[in-house]
Amino acid sequence: MQFVLAALLFSSVSTFTAGFVPPSNTLRTNHLSGNTPIFVPKSRFRTSKLSMVKQTPHGGKLIDLILKTDEEKETAIAKATKSLLLNPRQLCDVELIMNGGFPPLTGFMDEETYKHVVENTELPSGVIFGLPVVFDTDDEDLQPGDIVLLKDGDRDIATVEFTDKFLPDKALECLKCYGTSPIEHPGA
Repeated sequence: MQFVLAALLFSSVSTFTAGFVPPSNTLRTNHLSGNTPIFVPKSRFRTSKLSMVKQTPHGGKLIDLILKTDEEKETAIAKATKSLLLNPRQLCDVELIMNGGFPPLTGFMDEETYKHVVENTELPSGVIFGLPVVFDTDDEDLQPGDIVLLKDGDRDIATVEFTDKFLPDKALECLKCYGTSPIEHPGA
């Protein structure tokens, strides 16, 4: 039986790096080295009025939950009462919440927010949000109020305080969010 846990407080204890892959329209061939692609900005001086307009982040503010100092990280780890090894999908969601990839979320959705997103494709605040972001787990030992150290192998990734535990309606989620009724959909 899969439970979903919601998090109110989310603190990252690690930083992540990813390889930079330039957009395909910025790759050029170096005439000196044959067909070796090199990164060259497409245009350095052309600007438009549209590019000069300041953009507002989705949800109104940028989110960055990554703790910067070792002291902050150690304090967050010390508060954890349990630890949990993340699967690849959970790790991806945790990383996206930490680095602001799911703005304006600062944690996993609770049951009320989950139901609202499934039914209305928006957060209760009215901000558009098409898919629920929840912490799916089979671990029945996790309870609301637990502060858990989330790990990827031996790496400490984040701490999270769970606030809610519920069974999601996967059939309704598949129908409303993915437009199909089989719960075997890979996103469910």
